[in-house]
Amino acid sequence: MANCEHYVDLLVNHFTSKDYNDEVLNAKREFFEQAGIIDEESHYFEARMAQFLDWYIFTRPLSKYHVSPAQLVLSKDELDMTENDAKAYEQIARSEHSLFEFLKVRGSDVYIYDLFQKKKVVLKECDLRVGFNPNEIFDVRIVPFANKLHFARGFCFHPSEAKKFILKEIKKVRHLEKEQHESLMLRLLKMRYKLEQYRHIRLEYIYTNDPNIKI
Repeated sequence: MANCEHYVDLLVNHFTSKDYNDEVLNAKREFFEQAGIIDEESHYFEARMAQFLDWYIFTRPLSKYHVSPAQLVLSKDELDMTENDAKAYEQIARSEHSLFEFLKVRGSDVYIYDLFQKKKVVLKECDLRVGFNPNEIFDVRIVPFANKLHFARGFCFHPSEAKKFILKEIKKVRHLEKEQHESLMLRLLKMRYKLEQYRHIRLEYIYTNDPNIKI
C-alpha cells in the first residue's frame, strides 16, 4: 500500500516537471529571498531544499491558479488518480505548518505541542522518534494520512537559546491571519541560517528585531 511519502513525491515530481519550470524558478527566488540564501556546499543544503519543497507544495499559491499544488490536484485533472488516490490527496492537502515544542516519546508515539494553536499533537506509530530536544523549538509541517499524522521532510530546529525570543514573536501574531504565521516562520528560518553562516556572532545579535543590527 502506498504511504504518505509516495503521494508527496508524486506531487513534487509533477509540480517540478518542465511544465512548471518558470513556477519553480519564481518560487525558489521568493523562498530564498525570504528565508535566506544558503551555499550549495553547505552541510544544511539538503535540509534547506526539503524546506523549500514543502513550502512550494503545501503553502505557496501557484501564480496561475492562486492555490498551492497540494490544493490544485483536488480541483483539476493534474494527475491520473483512482478514488483511493483522491482520498489520499484530500488528506494531504490538510497539512498544518507550525512551530512546535517536543514533549515526549511514549512507545512508538511522539507528543509535540503546537505553539500557534496552543494544543498537543500526537503522531501515532511515528517513524521519527529521535533527534528532538525539549528545549528546542522546531518548524515542520504535519501531514494527515491513513488516519495518522506524519512529519513532512522539511525540519528546521532553532537553538534553545532563541526560545524566549521566538515565543515572544509567536505571541505577537498568534491571533492574526495564517499568512502572518508563515511570514514569521520564514523570518526565523532566515535567522537560523544566518546563525550557521556567522558562527562568530552571538545569537542575540541574529535572533533580534533591532533595526540597528544588520547582519
